[in-house]
Parts: sequence; structure tokens; C-alpha cells
Amino acid sequence: MDTPMSEQKNTGTIAIKPQVLFTLALNAAKNTYGVIGIASRYTGYDTTIRDPHRGLEIKITPREGQAPSVAVDIHVIIEYGVRIPSVVSSLQHQISYGIEHGTGYSVEDVKVHVASVRVSNGK
Repeated sequence: MDTPMSEQKNTGTIAIKPQVLFTLALNAAKNTYGVIGIASRYTGYDTTIRDPHRGLEIKITPREGQAPSVAVDIHVIIEYGVRIPSVVSSLQHQISYGIEHGTGYSVEDVKVHVASVRVSNGK
């Protein structure tokens, strides 16, 4: 016999690794209009192909009795000709939505650093 959801007891915990949050934020960035790629925090090093870990940082803060809070710090390369404030706002929303919807964690802060503006390769 099935027990209704309201009567089921919580018998365990769910552990979400930081890599999952990283992947959700990275996918949100890659799918945001106007974002060409992830840039390094370090000047002059482009990581659109090499290592996106250098331009994306996730901080998880546990909270007593609540879902953890998340802070995201991302460095991006923006496509030339788009409105940068609009792209940044959209990126912040996409990252927040992706993490909150996918994990139930609360996103407290999404800091977007525009590292450069570039003409896209026509994708």
C-alpha cells in the first residue's frame, strides 16, 4: 500500500556535491544569449576552451535548519554589440534559477565580471 506524500517520513539525507552546482552555473552561462565563454580571473588567460574552473567559483554556506546558501563568482566574455547590462542581468537570473530549481539551495549572490568583449565566430 502506498503512503501519501504528507505521511512519509524523511529517512535519510541528500548530499549534493559542489561539482553539481558548478555544472549548473556553467551550463546556465553557456546558454545565456550574449555570453561567448568563461574567462579566467587572471588577466590575459582565455579559458573558453581550456579550463573553465579558473573563471567560475562556487561558495556553499551551510545554514542551520535550512537549505545551504550559494554565492557564485563568474568571469565571462561577452559578444560585441549586445547590451552588457542586459546580458549580465540575464546571466544572474539564469544561474540563480538553475541552481535554485535544480537543488533547492538558496542563491544569495551572483557576481558577474565582464572580462572582455569579443566578436563571436558566427555560431
